[in-house]
Amino acid sequence: MCSLEDVSQPNGDDEPVCAILRVMKKFPAVETYRSAILTLFLLTQAAAQTPSPSPADTSATAIQTERFTGRLDAQLAPDLVHIYQRVLNSRPVRPAFSPGIDKKAVVSAGEVYDQRIPAGKTEMFLVEPPTGSAFVAVDLNANRTIELAERFQLQPSPNDPNDLDATLRLPITGPHYKTFPIFVRYKRGFKHAKLLATDRLILQSIMAVAYGTVDLRGRPVRFQYPFTVERPWISTTDGVFGIDTDGDGRIRDEQFSPESSYATKDELVFRIGDLYLSTAAIDLLKNQITVSIRSKEQYRRHEIAVGQTMPEFSFVDFEGKTRSLSDFKNSYLLIDFWGVWCVDCRLETPFHVDAMKRFRSRGFDILSLNTDERMETAVQYMQENKLTWTQARNDSIRSLIEVTYRIQEYPSTILLGPGAKVLVLDQRLLRGDRLLQTLEQELPK
Repeated sequence: MCSLEDVSQPNGDDEPVCAILRVMKKFPAVETYRSAILTLFLLTQAAAQTPSPSPADTSATAIQTERFTGRLDAQLAPDLVHIYQRVLNSRPVRPAFSPGIDKKAVVSAGEVYDQRIPAGKTEMFLVEPPTGSAFVAVDLNANRTIELAERFQLQPSPNDPNDLDATLRLPITGPHYKTFPIFVRYKRGFKHAKLLATDRLILQSIMAVAYGTVDLRGRPVRFQYPFTVERPWISTTDGVFGIDTDGDGRIRDEQFSPESSYATKDELVFRIGDLYLSTAAIDLLKNQITVSIRSKEQYRRHEIAVGQTMPEFSFVDFEGKTRSLSDFKNSYLLIDFWGVWCVDCRLETPFHVDAMKRFRSRGFDILSLNTDERMETAVQYMQENKLTWTQARNDSIRSLIEVTYRIQEYPSTILLGPGAKVLVLDQRLLRGDRLLQTLEQELPK
């Protein structure tokens, strides 16, 4: 990981900007022109980020010339989809506070993930005074003293007053954004058998997203882009992207939502009504988003919703047989995008096994779409955990994962009824004990 201010020894994964900064470090005379050199580099990089037209783009259904422009928000937003747990502990030695805090305040400390720095971790303190508001703090200037500017007040969550939230805005260097946000939630009063009474459970975001607004023929539309600290530009082809397609003011970044998609070296096409769009370029220096019109044929995603029929697809099972979705046309079918590599997927295994035992006689079945690179890994796991249902081989469903449904979270599951009718897409209803409750409700007695 490389930032504009921290240039380490060269390695095989160097970003081009790292190499430029390293050269300037070796030749102090060049340092005078640092800003101009970086500006020229960023302009060149922005141009390189715009993909060349593919052969299909030169056909009669090619990209049209109409383009729209917009601007990015002044600040990044924390990615609230990918949230991780951290545990803070009481420490015998407190940091210094200026101004000081109540001597009876409970101070806990621990490390939170921080992608701004090469080590990837920052020490954070949770301070709970006997009266007044609790806060979290980070020693931003590394002077071993927590000052007022380094404290972030915790506020009650709108959904649960026992949850206390704060967003840490930590400094970064770049052509547009000056701070990187980390969302923190303190689960006040949370107890667990593996936690000491003095432990504190913290939830934190680990990534950030860039939002912007583009004027589409007089209609302001919100766009979402991936942001990575070590890159001084925003990619238009890699990461999670989103568009507010229904105009409700938010982008639904969730499984099977047509408003968000994951891309790998692909300029994503979104649909708003009969308008098909993709982001052609993002210029951080000018703060300008450029969006292009695309053709209907270039929109390859299948949108699904409750009540609709899931389109037919084929796959190869673990026995080498070519199968299709229609083989399960009379079943209540749980389609499960999963992999042994995925911890959350493995946590669902006992509930899937239980569901098969309890509901198979009522027409229930499972089709697992496996994402492990080595089939042997999945086979061993299946044998150890007695998974008896159909598994699709990874190499036979790559297009389904990467293009048709743009799977961005694992596990991702769909409950179908007979005839491949979509019954449930809400992932909360298809996890753990809730899955068993959902099946009891949806399946015939």
